[in-house]
Amino acid sequence: MPSLSPCARASQRVIALALAVGLLLAGAGQAAAAPPPNATPVTGGAFFQPGDTDGLGFALRNYVDGPAFYDAFLRFGGARTLGPAVSRPWIDDGGFAYQLTQRALLQWSPSDDRVGIANLFELLNRSGFAAELEARHIPAAEAPPSRPPEFARQARLAWLTDRAIAETFANNPLELGNLDASIEFHGLPMSRPVRLGPFVVQRFQRTALQHWVEEVEGGQPVGSVVLVNAGDIYRDLALPDDLLATPHASDQSAVLDVRLDPPEAAGLVPARVALRTYNTTNHLLRTALALLESVDANAAALELAERDQLAIEFESMTEGVLASFNPALGIRVNDGLRAEDPIPLAAVLAHELRHFEDYKLGQLGDDAQDCLEAEARALQREAETWTALIAATDQSLHETLLVRIETRRAAVAGEGTEAIERLARRLYREVCVKRAIQIAKS
Repeated sequence: MPSLSPCARASQRVIALALAVGLLLAGAGQAAAAPPPNATPVTGGAFFQPGDTDGLGFALRNYVDGPAFYDAFLRFGGARTLGPAVSRPWIDDGGFAYQLTQRALLQWSPSDDRVGIANLFELLNRSGFAAELEARHIPAAEAPPSRPPEFARQARLAWLTDRAIAETFANNPLELGNLDASIEFHGLPMSRPVRLGPFVVQRFQRTALQHWVEEVEGGQPVGSVVLVNAGDIYRDLALPDDLLATPHASDQSAVLDVRLDPPEAAGLVPARVALRTYNTTNHLLRTALALLESVDANAAALELAERDQLAIEFESMTEGVLASFNPALGIRVNDGLRAEDPIPLAAVLAHELRHFEDYKLGQLGDDAQDCLEAEARALQREAETWTALIAATDQSLHETLLVRIETRRAAVAGEGTEAIERLARRLYREVCVKRAIQIAKS
């Protein structure tokens, strides 16, 4: 099934129009912070088990060097909003990865490492399922207005004429009243509201909303607005392979490549899921931080990082510099490390987090000797973290320059405190002297 790029974000003029049609009311759902009650934690995410499948079900996971489906699932409101997983994950044309929940199709783009909600109802329309959608009480898609894109968006948002549906559209699970977030979650309207029996329904690019206006047995309460189970519809009509809808055991984690016949596992490895919430947008950094949570020595620094929402991101840096900590900017990691395994990357973060911990405790002095002592402490933490993570893994790492660096630093740390102090002087003496001079001048 071809993939569509996420809808472009709307302008401030569109926001003004949305306000005019009464979109901004309270009640947006918040993203879940833990696996929902009907899910079991598994490596990389959570496992959903329907009641009649004898222990089988579907797992939503984060994957190393692949989609962070579980993170996106939580961001979009978890099972309360999207419902449980109803398919296995798969890779399709263009290397895009997908997974269905009961009410949405999650889509991962390999180019920007981002999971969003796919334009499910546009995909079904293009594949010739108009009659099947109508049979499932989904209104026919109206032709977009023949206007320039910006004005066409405004015209489509003007189709939000059912007040209750418009309010629910605004009360998206990402940010209350933010039109960009509402479009990110639902997409733009593909139809006007249509009365079908006991409810009014409106179709969007990614979801459909039902406003119940008549009481019927087995129906929703009058006045309620609910998300249509769009993921179930997609599964029944257009899932590219029957195997994807077959429940599996909780220890199965394969992402299937359906471009092959028969589909085969793509070789993606489930990633650890962090227990804390950190201020980083990068999936690889989140995986490395999750690894750090398993090393007790990093507990205090990680607690402070979560509390202060310390910014942690990749950045273009001078060659030879692995990372840096700055009280104003947070932790910056060299862009050149984006291709590294999370284990050595975690060791690099442990070094900088020790500097952050020292800063919060007032242990960073102003002279060159204070700087060298701080670097020695950070090298010790880095080596301790590397040693613990290597001992806990059952996988062999590709030998990169960073892996060799971490292996060497751990070996030096094994020789004792004096050896680490000598390494700190060798690596950082010039930097610490320059820093002390700058502080003195300022």
